[in-house]
Order: sequence, then C-alpha cells, then structure tokens
Amino acid sequence: MGMAASQARYLALVARKSNCEYEGQQINQARTVLSNQSANLFNQMLGLNVPVPPSTNDFTKQQYSYSDGINDFVLENWKQLANPEEDYNYVVTRVTYNDRYTGSQKKLNDPQVQFSAGSNASVEQIEAALKLVTSTKKDYEDAKAATKAKQEEAATLTNYQDLEKFKGVSKSEYNAEDNTYTITTESGSTIFAGYNKLPADLQTKAKEGIDKLVEEGALPKDIQVDYASVYMDANGNIAFKSDLRNLYGGAAGGSNTVLPVYPSTGANSISAIAGDYDSQIETLKTAEFIALQTYQEAERAYESLKRPTYIGNCELTLITDLSKDQAAELQQVVRDMKEEDLDTSIEDCFNENGEYLGGVYQFKMNGTTYYTTFADLNKSYASGTGINNIDGQVQLSYYNASYIKKKEEEVVKALLETDGNGRFTSVRFEDDTVTYTLNVETVTDEDAYKDAMNQYNYDNALYDKMVQDINVKTSLIQQEDQQLELRLKQLDTEQSALSTEIDAVSKIVKDNIEKSFKTFAG
Repeated sequence: MGMAASQARYLALVARKSNCEYEGQQINQARTVLSNQSANLFNQMLGLNVPVPPSTNDFTKQQYSYSDGINDFVLENWKQLANPEEDYNYVVTRVTYNDRYTGSQKKLNDPQVQFSAGSNASVEQIEAALKLVTSTKKDYEDAKAATKAKQEEAATLTNYQDLEKFKGVSKSEYNAEDNTYTITTESGSTIFAGYNKLPADLQTKAKEGIDKLVEEGALPKDIQVDYASVYMDANGNIAFKSDLRNLYGGAAGGSNTVLPVYPSTGANSISAIAGDYDSQIETLKTAEFIALQTYQEAERAYESLKRPTYIGNCELTLITDLSKDQAAELQQVVRDMKEEDLDTSIEDCFNENGEYLGGVYQFKMNGTTYYTTFADLNKSYASGTGINNIDGQVQLSYYNASYIKKKEEEVVKALLETDGNGRFTSVRFEDDTVTYTLNVETVTDEDAYKDAMNQYNYDNALYDKMVQDINVKTSLIQQEDQQLELRLKQLDTEQSALSTEIDAVSKIVKDNIEKSFKTFAG
C-alpha cells in the first residue's frame, strides 16, 4: 500500500512539473509578443514627423507700390516682354483693394422665429392691415395736431392786451368834472366815460367784460382790477386809464397815437371770439376722437392676424414702403444674389423693374439692421416643434448689404525703369500718361503667417498626443510584461520545489522496490 501511494504521488508531482514547464513556455511566448509590440511602438514613434514652427521669413517679401492720389496699387508680378516695344518693356499685374457695396445672404442657426397668435393670413393681408394701421394712425395724429394748433391759436389770439385798437389819435382831452376822455381820430371823436359815471347796466357789462378777459387769458388771472381806472365808450369798448393818459395830447402829455381797447360786445368781443374758437375746437376734438377710434379698430384687426413678431429677442418690422436707403440696400442684395445664381425668396419681393412688391421684414441684431422675408420666416417657423414651434427650426436666411474690400487686378503693359542695382524705380502704364515713382517695401503676409502658426499649433498638439498615446501603450505593455516575469519566477520556484520532491519520492519508490525484491528473493 505504501509503495502504491508513493508511485501515485510521484506521478502527480511529475504532472505538475510538466504543467509548470508548459505554462512557462506560454509566458515566454506572450513576453515575446509584448516585446514585438513594444518594438513596433518605438518604431512608430521614430517615424513621427516633429512639427517645425513657421518662420516669418517664409512669408516676407519685397514689393513695389505706388499711389495715383486716389488708390494705392501694388505690382504683384511682372514679366519682361520677349520682344520689347519702343514704349513698353514689361507686362505687369497691378493690384488694388476697393470698398465695394456688396449684398450677402447669411444663415441663422436656431433662429427661434415666433408668430403671434391669431387667424392665418397671407403676407398681402398682413401688409394691407398694417398699411391701414399706418394711414389711420397718421389721420389720428393729424387730427390731434389740428386740435392742438387751434387751441394754441385761440390762446395766442386771446392772450394779448389789445383785441382792437383806435389808431391815428390826433387829440385827447380829459374832462375832470365828467371823468371822461374824448378821443379824436380821423374817423371822428369818441367819448370814454369813467366806471363811476356809467349807468348800472353798463357797469355790469364792463365788469362782465373784464371778467371774461381774465377768464380767456387776455388779462392776467391774478390781476386786481381797480374799476376807478376802467373806462367805456358808447359801443362797449373798454379802455384803461393808463392807456388813455399816454395818448397824444393827453393830460399827462402822452405821445402815443394808438389806444388799445377791449370790446365787450359784438363780433369782435372777447366772448364772441372765445365762443367761436370753442366751437371750432369742439368740432376738431370730435374729429380727433373719431380718428382715434378708427385707428384703434385698425390696430385690433392687425393684431388679430397670425404674423411674424420676433427672431429670438429681435423684434420684426414689416416694411410696407421702402425708404431710399432701404431700396438701395435691398436692390443691391437682389442684384448680387442673381449674379451668384442663388435662388432666394427676396428676389420674389421685387418685380422685373425692381419695384418693391412687399413681404420684407427688418430686424436689428448686434446693432446691425438685417432683412428677411415672410417666406423665409414661415419656412423656419413651420419646421419647428414644441411650444409655438420655437424648437428645432431650420436655418433662417437673412440679408444685408455692406462695403467689403475687394481685390481688383489688371494686366497691362508698362515701362519699368531701374537704378544701377537692378531695382525698379518708376513705372508708366499703357493706359496712363503719368510716370509713377515706385516704393520698395518689405511686407509680411500676417494672415498667411497666422494660418501657418495655427497649423503648426494643431500639428504640434497632434504630435504630442500621438507621443503620449504611444507612451501610454508602452507603459501598459511594460506593466503586463512585469506581471508575466513575476509569474515566470513563481513557476521557476515551484518547478525547483517539485524537482526536489520528485527526487525524494523517487528514492522512496526505489527503496521500496529493493526491499520487495530482497523479501521475495529470500
């Protein structure tokens, strides 16, 4: 029984040792694969191109320039004539930059076009309703202005001291006994009696006349009337003592020949004038009220229509009639859209003669005025989702015109003269009799240099990332190899222990065999 157990143990140990040897072979093979991967990564790193920053020298050149007093020109290139002519020896390309009024179409992402709630309407119906609002508003403003003007006119006519005057006074006599002034003019004599000498009915009339003058503003409202200084003639004209005393030939030696008077009765009285103005003003106020009602009704009708109101937080305004500047800008947009063969809805807002047909909205964004059309707005609005279709709208086309610098170049024959060093000093062109002095300048194409630097920064960042990725992969391979190496050492230790134990078990088995043979041999 002991011998059988030893043999079983021996076989188990041999099997374990064989498994260790096999696992060690697998680990060595895996480490070889990792070594090849690490070598490939290293070769990949060696194959990377290291980015080199651009030099400004690569974008710097000498150029010839001149000015004709209006524009600045640059000679971009020149080529000597194969057969020089008597007056010209080169063909040159001259370049200048001019501001050109240019129309453009832009696209607004996520425009958030908003329509008001109301009944569906075409752009023609919206325009008609808006024109009615505009015209009725003007009628109301005109009626309001007319009422105000009449009120100001009434105030002006009543707020002065002499509604009527006695002119050409040649003599003035004062009768102290009767307290009367006799005024002589070309048309005859008029007697003004003092208030205390007037009968009671005329005193009442004089008092009422003065009160009316104060009420209508012909006299200051805070005046304290001294009726002893009030005089009246037979026709109800009121005069004041201070004015009577200042007349030519008066008791005080006055020199005036004009007497201000205030009619208390008749068509020229303050009451009659004020009443007439009150009647006119009341009529104008009635017309103003009717115009206001008509305007408000037109506004309500316009607001009941479903119409574009905002792009985001930019308010939309429908243009019914173009101003001169608007017409110039929009017609430039239409011309440039046709020139670029773009199919835009703004072209449909003008007829073949360039006359405005309607349908254009304007809005301000970042301080600049832009234009769009009802068709463009409706297209974006209809494509949206959510509340009021405000989400997920397609791009909105919008337009404007502005001055943009455009490069203009011409190829012409020229006579170029040089100095002793071969440098050009002057030029005369075939289409110009003036000889221009050339300036030699060293210029750097800053835009091209910035583009190259941006490309370098991008390439450098990409290079750093690739190196970093390779280093990370290499680090992972090294970690995996270290783990395999550690496992291989563990297998070596285990195999050594197994060999020792196998030797011991083998000796036991051998001893058992020898003992068994000796027993049976005896």
